Amino acid sequence: MASPPTAGKRFNLSLMARVAITGATILDGTGSAPVSDQAIIWEAGVISWIGPDPEAILDHALLIEADGGTVLPGLIDSHVHISVAPTLTGIYDITEEPVERSLIRAANGAGLLLRAGITTARDVGSREGVAIDVAAAQRDGDLAGARILASGRGLTPPGGHGQALAVQVRGVDEVVAAVRAEHGRGADLIKLFPTGGVLGAGTHGFDVVMTLDEMNAAVETAHQLDMHVAAHIHGPEGIDMGLDAGVDTIEHGTGATREQSERMVEDGVAMVPTLVPLVALRQRELDLPRDLMKRANEVGDLQSESVATAIEVGVRVLPGTDAGTPFNPPGGLVQEMELLVELGMSPNEVIVAATSAAADTFDWDDVGVLAIGNVADLLLVDESPLENVGTLSWPATIVQDGVVI
Repeated sequence: MASPPTAGKRFNLSLMARVAITGATILDGTGSAPVSDQAIIWEAGVISWIGPDPEAILDHALLIEADGGTVLPGLIDSHVHISVAPTLTGIYDITEEPVERSLIRAANGAGLLLRAGITTARDVGSREGVAIDVAAAQRDGDLAGARILASGRGLTPPGGHGQALAVQVRGVDEVVAAVRAEHGRGADLIKLFPTGGVLGAGTHGFDVVMTLDEMNAAVETAHQLDMHVAAHIHGPEGIDMGLDAGVDTIEHGTGATREQSERMVEDGVAMVPTLVPLVALRQRELDLPRDLMKRANEVGDLQSESVATAIEVGVRVLPGTDAGTPFNPPGGLVQEMELLVELGMSPNEVIVAATSAAADTFDWDDVGVLAIGNVADLLLVDESPLENVGTLSWPATIVQDGVVI
């Protein structure tokens, strides 16, 4: 029996005939109950067999012994900004640095995500769209990092929120042209900034700064191009507009009412609350500018209540960290998952949210679930994450595309 590869090094095992984890408890990511004493085998990066240990054919396979540990799909962070330095001034500084520096940081961020067990992530706004280049480099095998679904540059009105990560547009024609431009650049989805925010230059707070016609144009054009639309929204007025326009995901969703949550369920709209950033700010409240904390506390006072209601109503709530905000580097997804458990999700539900539910929302057919024929993205952890979600912070083995980290 071979020992597992040395922790922290990347071994390309995808070209080996067969690799297997034995003696495992399988948590497949669908919400099904865990199954113990299982083996999982993959070949050329694709899962080829899952079943009871005694029935596994292990000839000529590299073996990794789980010793009763749990194997589950690789995690998915549904909201990151890998090009932004996670410092208090990072969102301001990025506009002054060479774009090459932003690109290097984004590539490093993808690596940090992978080393935290996050095999896939959705970047919802990067400086000059550099996350698109990182996504392509990872996809082509030139970069060891999380698989990235990238929005490129977001769309914001003149003076709007997210200026450092967006193109400023006004009017239907400019919106349509910007959506087509991002698609042409290689973006996987479109990001809108129709309301104010907490950090960075531009509009703050819950003010709505895009028109319904502009949002309708963005969504219609993106859907024609087979692209999802994610909308940064704080406040009930903006949420109503986003739902009217038909966006696919609402990012943050601060202040969502019960009626709005019920409508999200009816319309199949997911929410990505991003709770971690406000926790990180509040932990340093005495050292931060008063106006910043006023905005953060205004959002935080509403967010927990609205997210708890969304969970209760049955909204598809997905864990996303907003990595790149102050004191919030890539890799903190497990903390976001723990916060969602505190607000009403069960451990199994939050694992589903960070695996199969996220994959289904973003139309990834071959990740997020441990199933024969799917990509071999998986984690091995020593303890049961159903008893302690925090154990996902210390995976014993990380596998992406069949490659053992």
